Amino acid sequence: MRRLFFSVLALSLCCFAQAQTEGTLHFMNGLPQVVYNNPAFVPRYRFSLGLPGSSVFALYGNSGFSYNDLGVTRNTQGEQTVNLTSFYNSLKDKNYFTQAVQAELFRWSMRVDARFYFTWNISVKGYNRFMVPRDLLGLAIVGTEPFIGRSAQLAPELESMTYLENAFGGSYAITKDLTVGARFKLLKGVTSITTENSLFSLTLDDSYNMTVQGSLDTRTSGINELDTVDFDPAASYRRYRQNNGFALDVGATYRLFDRLTVGASLTDMGSIKWRNDTYNYSLDPAKANYTFRGIDINQVVNNEATLQADLDSLEQKFVLDEKPMGAYRSPLPGKAYLSGVYEVRRNFTAGMVLAFEKFRGRFSPALTLGANKHFGRRMSAAVSYTIASRSANNLGLGWSLNLPPFQFYVVGDNLLRLPLTLATRGEINSYVNSMQYFNMRLGINWVWGWSKPQEKRTDATPKQKWIDLLFNR
Repeated sequence: MRRLFFSVLALSLCCFAQAQTEGTLHFMNGLPQVVYNNPAFVPRYRFSLGLPGSSVFALYGNSGFSYNDLGVTRNTQGEQTVNLTSFYNSLKDKNYFTQAVQAELFRWSMRVDARFYFTWNISVKGYNRFMVPRDLLGLAIVGTEPFIGRSAQLAPELESMTYLENAFGGSYAITKDLTVGARFKLLKGVTSITTENSLFSLTLDDSYNMTVQGSLDTRTSGINELDTVDFDPAASYRRYRQNNGFALDVGATYRLFDRLTVGASLTDMGSIKWRNDTYNYSLDPAKANYTFRGIDINQVVNNEATLQADLDSLEQKFVLDEKPMGAYRSPLPGKAYLSGVYEVRRNFTAGMVLAFEKFRGRFSPALTLGANKHFGRRMSAAVSYTIASRSANNLGLGWSLNLPPFQFYVVGDNLLRLPLTLATRGEINSYVNSMQYFNMRLGINWVWGWSKPQEKRTDATPKQKWIDLLFNR
């Protein structure tokens, strides 16, 4: 089990990245998925249906570095060199790698009447965040000399969860200017790794004596039994259903005047209580400490096993304690959005979105400026500029082709820069090498009834009103 646990940690370092927020999606009000950022938003289509594949989402963010920070150069002989000192200087004290994935299994949304819009979706979600301390990489790059007289913080942290979300919600127009919305989410956890506490420090004094200290409190659910030979997913299904949780999304929009609408929302406010296959991995700080006072060269010459004795003592003091535990609770990465959208002219809007993600006491901000244009009912396009994950070169794109009952779409932050780089330079290496933030959502929706808010009927019968709402007659 220990090998599996640390294999997950190593894999996380390679593929995990900051801020699970979508800026460009805010401007694509022709998509039913726009309600995921703010439950008070009302999509343009009056009825939509989503089946598996209607919405697939992936996000990568890296607050630490890009490939360009490695300072890779090539000499006249074609040999590559890396400027590791420059790379080390570019790092923050804590460098976060975040990865998120989502996939809709089912979605149904419709305008019930002139004021109420209903949504229901079932999705599978995954979130992973890995923190790497600058000092940990610094030991390998610059050695121990910079740490003389102080402590180097070497402990990474990992947060990972996969779960199933069943969400019911809707928006309601209180007045012609104010709309409020909420979505209640029932959660079923699948797997979890959470770091409650992690400390591993290395202290060097002026005599080069090294003292290492450690403490750890990491909890997992649904991970330990994956390492057993007789693990049967089908037989274990009921146990995985024991992990229950709840979350809430709330939001509102307000039209300040005819052309300007502002919005605010809080999403994923909740947690999951993990009960299935829960294990704790810990280090006792009272035991996990050791001082290494160097090697006597005379003992090395005489083949005395001093170094091996030090290594054996170090290993004994830092043995990971693995044991089953009771239930524990972990929060979802909550998000907040503040937005303002101005209608420049009919079917053309521009605005700004300020987004935050809060997770384990850390705030990750992102800012998006964007514009959207509807080309009749058949096509909609958006462009955006996003600052996130310490990167400011993110050009986003949103596009949908509406051929009712089908709607094809793709939307994402830092998505537009990929084709632009390919068109202007004939390659994508410069795009990949400088990328620190990227997200994309794509799929196919079933849609009916393009909404025309400016058209109101007062003389229609109740039956005719339902026909108008669903089919825009």
